[in-house]
Amino acid sequence: MITYRLAIEIYKNDLSGNGAKLNGGRWNSVGLPVLYTTKNISLSVLEILVRTDMQLIPLTYHLLKIEIPESIHPLSITTGQLKKDWKDDLEYTQWMGDEFFKLNQLMLLKVPSAVIDEENNYLINPEHSDFKKVKIIAVKKFLFDKRLFLKDE
Repeated sequence: MITYRLAIEIYKNDLSGNGAKLNGGRWNSVGLPVLYTTKNISLSVLEILVRTDMQLIPLTYHLLKIEIPESIHPLSITTGQLKKDWKDDLEYTQWMGDEFFKLNQLMLLKVPSAVIDEENNYLINPEHSDFKKVKIIAVKKFLFDKRLFLKDE
């Protein structure tokens, strides 16, 4: 399976999950390393845009193409398994992710995106023994379309 991740220059080869470990994320609390990836490049763009002030986003990122062996299957969480207001309850989604990552039984968690819940994020546990099988197979500069940053005057 191929997943994608956008990263700034200094993190373009970093699969450690330390960003999520230091700051927490929608599906993990501070202290747990998690590597957030998406199935589609466009969702990676949206995930950056919704959590960063558009004035602060560097125009140049790097797109990481990440290969996860087909033999590694995710645990899937669907919107039907979540409570109705899951997008508004960060503690709830962090608790769910934390339970998965602490068990350390599987490496991959497939979750709905809070941006577009019909699409999915793939969360990788860098502390799982299968993590050594995850590879960056391509890194290239990614330029955000400047129209995303235009403001109506």
